[in-house]
Amino acid sequence: MKLSPRTFRIQFDLHAWAGVVASLFLFVIFFCGVFAMFREELEVWQEPALHVAPPSESPPSFDLMLDRVREQGPLPRGAHVGMLTHEETRFITAYLFEPTGMRVLWLDPVTGTSLPERSRLASELYWMHFFYRVPWGMEFTGLVSVALLVALVSGLWIHLKDLRAQWWRFRPTAKPRFSASDAHKVLGIFGLPFTAMLAWTGAVLCLAGLVAQGFGSVVYRGQADRVTKLRGYSVPVREAAGKDAPMLSLDTVVDRARASVPGAEGTPRYVELHDYGDARGWAGVYFQLSPLGPDHFAHVDSVSGETFGSSVESRTPNFSFERLLFDLHAGRFAEALMKPLYALLALAMCAVLVTGNLIWLERRDPLRTHRGNRVLERLTVGVSAGLAFGTAVYCAANRVLPWALVRRGDWEFGLFLGAWALAVVIALVPRGSSRRVGSVLSAAAAVLFGAVVVGDVVTQDANLFTALSRGLPPVFMAEAFLAAMALGCGGLAWGLRRRKTAEPVSGGVAPEGPLVKA
Repeated sequence: MKLSPRTFRIQFDLHAWAGVVASLFLFVIFFCGVFAMFREELEVWQEPALHVAPPSESPPSFDLMLDRVREQGPLPRGAHVGMLTHEETRFITAYLFEPTGMRVLWLDPVTGTSLPERSRLASELYWMHFFYRVPWGMEFTGLVSVALLVALVSGLWIHLKDLRAQWWRFRPTAKPRFSASDAHKVLGIFGLPFTAMLAWTGAVLCLAGLVAQGFGSVVYRGQADRVTKLRGYSVPVREAAGKDAPMLSLDTVVDRARASVPGAEGTPRYVELHDYGDARGWAGVYFQLSPLGPDHFAHVDSVSGETFGSSVESRTPNFSFERLLFDLHAGRFAEALMKPLYALLALAMCAVLVTGNLIWLERRDPLRTHRGNRVLERLTVGVSAGLAFGTAVYCAANRVLPWALVRRGDWEFGLFLGAWALAVVIALVPRGSSRRVGSVLSAAAAVLFGAVVVGDVVTQDANLFTALSRGLPPVFMAEAFLAAMALGCGGLAWGLRRRKTAEPVSGGVAPEGPLVKA
């Protein structure tokens, strides 16, 4: 199907503008999404104290874990405590929701020891995948996903007649305008089903809450609880009695929850205590989520042991649909295959975004005579290569900073943000070419990622070569992932450096054009 010139121009402009406006945000989403795929492995890797094989004997006692929490200080009546189990390590994460914020402890059910949280590397990179720390970040991510869908549909439309010819055409030695265009099209075509699925599921999941608010305001006249029930996310609202009452054994509460929900088996994934010690206190018990399967949870009165809500009663078609979308979006099936595949496709999408900006610049302003185009080029380099460099600094800081440092997790995160910001500033300085800056930042990231892996081989008992023999596949996966990032960043730095840059001068403009080949 050949489009008319007018229709082609409209679709091309729609594709270009949607891509350029959203490109840098999408790069952050996809790049951090790669780390989000390995979040559980990185959570074990980032804390050497967790480098112990998960136990194969009896399940952990939640009563014992609650005792370990009490040892950190008395729990007042009405306290809110959560406990998260892990398949990757025998440790349990305890969350203490306090008026001043959330406190995190790592508890060992075998030795009974407790450890304060000393790193948030995996969590922070996961949260950055949907701009969680930015106000309305989840909704903003949903809007960016919609922009990606617009770019995908318009891009497919304008290239539909040439797909067969463009499918395999790649000329890496041609001028950047052509080599970048080839890479953009080839990677975009091969990754189209994956990218479309991620964009659609991401938009639905991120905007679902906002849509539900609007739906509740218009249809149910502000009765948000009715929409919540329709979605299957209703949480019991119980007023505290304001008086003490003895709580049942937490293990007994878990057993009551397991017995009340058909299909709930094994150790719960998450146990949450609400209004601890109060006469109307209760617990939410959530069991392991099977990929592409139903949810299993129950709400149990922690004083009487009575179950007053479960997944059987609250399950709705919408909840099952959103669970399916989440599992598809996160690759929660055949994970041994899907995690590396999702990671490769996400990195390919990062390349599509960067080459898309380059194509835009080459078509509109090959010599970068306009300041806006020069800024866009340098921002593209600073944000993309700078994020890789900042993430490498984050991993290095995790290994270098003293483990006894107060607020160590904040220091790590601050160094990450500082390194990223510094990279953007360096990229915006007009003296050095963008290509050279990108090459240097990529090389620095490669060195840091590689140094972390080599340093672990030298200093850590569990490393790339010993983790599997010690029964720690998560540590091996994390180390292999970081080694792959080192090789990828190194290859990118080498590729950028080996291509000579031109120095066009037009109308008194300083030599720029770092991405233009002579």
